[in-house]
Amino acid sequence: MTIEPAASRVTGDAGDPAYFAARAAEQADAENFPVAMRVLPKAVRDDIAAFYVFARYVDDLGDELAGDRTAALTEVDADLGRLSSGGTPKLDPVRGLARFVADGRVPIEPFHDLVAANLMDQVKARYATFAELVSYCRLSANPAGRVVLHLAGQATAQNVADSDAVCTGLQIIEHIQDVAEDRGNGRIYLPSEDLLAFGVREEELDLEHSAEDLKALLRWEAGRAAVMLAKGVPLTRRLRGWARPAVIGYVAGGRAALSALRKIDYDVLAGAPSTDKKGVLRAALGVVVGKKR
Repeated sequence: MTIEPAASRVTGDAGDPAYFAARAAEQADAENFPVAMRVLPKAVRDDIAAFYVFARYVDDLGDELAGDRTAALTEVDADLGRLSSGGTPKLDPVRGLARFVADGRVPIEPFHDLVAANLMDQVKARYATFAELVSYCRLSANPAGRVVLHLAGQATAQNVADSDAVCTGLQIIEHIQDVAEDRGNGRIYLPSEDLLAFGVREEELDLEHSAEDLKALLRWEAGRAAVMLAKGVPLTRRLRGWARPAVIGYVAGGRAALSALRKIDYDVLAGAPSTDKKGVLRAALGVVVGKKR
């Protein structure tokens, strides 16, 4: 369940990991949390904010650090080891996790997975098959849903399975929206097997507008994501308390993003589509009444 960063006023050296830690902390109160998150109990918001700071910090190290990103991410992984073994972490974003890791509410594995995903980004820029991409999403996206379920005390096997589907779907939608940005960063998350099947050449990702073959491919990937998001309907019906509106908000955000993609006919190379609050609220109502798409 990806949360996009807000604009930051923090200044510093992009070669210093501490700069990204400070920026992530500033952005923890960003307006980009789903609407449902803003009505949660303060203790829950604080827990989710601590997770957000960590996830944002790790992502930014992997994407923006002007230095040895692998070494910085490896240090984060080692700091997670200190936390799980009862030691004192050195890094502020890792120390923030102690509020729910130290008491056993959330296991340490989802945080190691996020680091592993960013380490993978340092060495892997293409995914041969859809299955390979889904395996990457297991590390990069699914931990967010698992953390939410553990915080809510509802991480049953079925809930985790449905949450994983939702989170992977959300990640795929983000990949569809960010085709041009990812290409600019030297990465292509569209599976190579699908590019080949739809006759899309990599050079087409450099154009100012999406060609028809690329639009067809993106529609296909969006359909896959929609099927995954549909798992959010039975999931939200099983959830209790604050977890239910929180997950409804995430699923609704994904559905609203898919609607926005349809409105621009998947011409993502001309600019990523935007969603509005009304669209998200309409999508949330659809989840509540049980619409599968």
